[in-house]
Amino acid sequence: MDKFLYQKISFALMNVMVLVGVSGLMFLSLDSSIFIEWSFGGGSINFSLTLLMDWVSCSFLTVVLCISSNVVWYSKSYMGGDGDANRFILLVLGFVVSMVILIISPNIFSILLGWDGLGLISYCLVIYYPSKKSNSAGMITVLSNRVGDVCVLLSIAWFVVLGDFNFSTWSLGGDLTSLMILSFLVMVAALTKSAQIPFSAWLPAAMAAPTPVSALVHSSTLVTAGVYLLIRFSFLLGELGSSVLMFISMMTMFMSGVVAIFECDLKKIIALSTLSQLGMMMFAISLGLYQVAFFHLLSHALFKALLFLCAGVLIHGVGSTQDVRYFGGLVKNFPLVSVCMNLANFSLCGIPFMSGFYSKDLIVELACQDSWGMSILFLMFVCLGLTVLYSVRLSFLAFISTPGYGSFCSVCEQDFTLLGPVATLTFISLLSGPSLSLLSFSYPVLIFLPWVMKMGALAVISASVVLSVSVLGITSMGLSSSTFLSTFSGFMWFMPWLSGQGVLMSSMKKADSILKILDQGWLEFYLGKVTESSPSKFNTISLGFQRNALKLHFSIFLVWLLMILIYLI
Repeated sequence: MDKFLYQKISFALMNVMVLVGVSGLMFLSLDSSIFIEWSFGGGSINFSLTLLMDWVSCSFLTVVLCISSNVVWYSKSYMGGDGDANRFILLVLGFVVSMVILIISPNIFSILLGWDGLGLISYCLVIYYPSKKSNSAGMITVLSNRVGDVCVLLSIAWFVVLGDFNFSTWSLGGDLTSLMILSFLVMVAALTKSAQIPFSAWLPAAMAAPTPVSALVHSSTLVTAGVYLLIRFSFLLGELGSSVLMFISMMTMFMSGVVAIFECDLKKIIALSTLSQLGMMMFAISLGLYQVAFFHLLSHALFKALLFLCAGVLIHGVGSTQDVRYFGGLVKNFPLVSVCMNLANFSLCGIPFMSGFYSKDLIVELACQDSWGMSILFLMFVCLGLTVLYSVRLSFLAFISTPGYGSFCSVCEQDFTLLGPVATLTFISLLSGPSLSLLSFSYPVLIFLPWVMKMGALAVISASVVLSVSVLGITSMGLSSSTFLSTFSGFMWFMPWLSGQGVLMSSMKKADSILKILDQGWLEFYLGKVTESSPSKFNTISLGFQRNALKLHFSIFLVWLLMILIYLI
C-alpha cells in the first residue's frame, strides 16, 4: 500500500470540492444551470446519458466531497491497523462516485446506476469485518434496499411509454392513474433508502461497518439519497401522498426518539438520531417545504459526520468498546473532542444560533403556521423533546458520569490525523447554518405566529433539558425497572424481527425448501436429465440409420408406400 494514499485521495477530493463549490456559487448568482446530454439509440425509446449541474446539485456535491475528504483523512489513523487498506479506500471511493452519479443525474435510468451502486457498496462495507453479526446486518441492509430498487425499476418500466427517461421533460398532464402509481413507487423507494417506518431496522444494523464509513453513510450519502430523490421528484407528490408521508415521518421521528433513550450502543444512538432527522426532512417535504428540507439536509450532514468522527475517537480511547455505560468522565481525557461533540449535539437539538437551529426552527415554525391539526403539532413538539432527552443522556454518560472503563483509557488527542478532520468539520458545521441560510433564501422568510407558538420550540428544548437532568438516574440505566417497555423499545418496536430475523428468515427458509423441491427436485429430473439424455439418444438413432444396410432403407420405403396406399383406399 502506498504510504501517502490517504493523503493523496483526501487532497484530490478537497480540490474537486473547491471547484464544485465555486461552480455552485456561479450557478446561484446567475440563476442558471448546465444540462449536458449524449443521446444514443433510436426508435420509439430515446436512451441518453445526461448530467444536470445547478446550484442544488453543486451545493450537495460540495457537502458530500467535504465530508468524504475529511473521512478519508481521518481513516488514515483510524484504519491504520487494517491489513487491507486498499480495498477499504476503493470501496469508499466507489461509494462517493455512486452518490455523485445519483446527484447529477436527471435521468431515471442513470439514477438507477447510482442507486444500485450505493446499495451494493454499502453491503460490502457493512460486512467489511467478517463476523456473523456483520453478515446478518449486511443481509438486512441489502434486502431492505432491494425493495426500493424494485420500485425504481418499476417506475422506469412505467415511463417507457413516454419514450424518454429524463424526469425534467416529463409531463403527466391530467393522467391521475400515472400520477398515483409513480408517486407510490418513488415514495416507497425513498422510504426504503432513508429507512423510514417500516424499513427502519437496517439503519442501526448498518453500524457494523467501520466508524469512518458510518460517518459517510449517515451524513450525506446512502440515507440522504431517498430525501434527495423526493426533492427532485416533488412534482409527483399529491395531497394523498403528502398525507401518507407526513404520518410515516412523524411515526419514524417518535419511534427513533423513544428507542434512542433506551439504547446503550454509542453508534446506534447516533444512528437513531439520524433516523429522527430524516423523519424531520420527510415531514418538511410532506408540507411542501422542499427548499427548507434541502437546507436541513445539508446542515445536518455536516454536524452528523462530526458526531461520528468524535464517536470514533472515544471508541478508540476506551479500548474499542461502544457501550456508553463503560464511558464516563472522558471530558478530562478528551477535552477538545468533548467540546466538538457537544457542539454537534447542540446543533442536533436545535439550540439557538447553532447550525441545526436555522433549519429545524424554520421547519417547526412553518409547520405551526400551516393549518394542521393540534395532534400533528403536539407530536412534532414531543419529537423535538425526545431529541433533547437522548442527546443530554449521551453527553452525560460519555463525559460527566462516573468513569466505567477502569484504568484502561488512552489519550488519542495527540494524533493530529484524528483531530484534524474533527476540528475542520467543527469549524465548517458552525458556519454552515447562517451561510447556507443566506445562500438558500434570497429574501427573509416571513412567519406570522402568536407569541406562545413562536417560543414553543425553545420552551420544549428548555423543558426537555430540565426533565432529562432530573430523571437522568433512570434514563442512564435505560429505564430497566420497566421490563416490557425496555424490551419493546430496546428491540426497536420489534421491527428487526418483522423485517429481518422473523418474517424475512422464515420466508427465505420456505423459499429454500421450494427450491429443493422444484428446481433441485422433479423439475431438475424432467427438465434437466431427460433433456440431457435426449440428444444422445437421437444421435444413436441417427448413427444407426447412417451405418445400416440398404435393406433397412428399403423396408422404410415399403412402410411409407403401404401407408400411402392405405390413405388412397
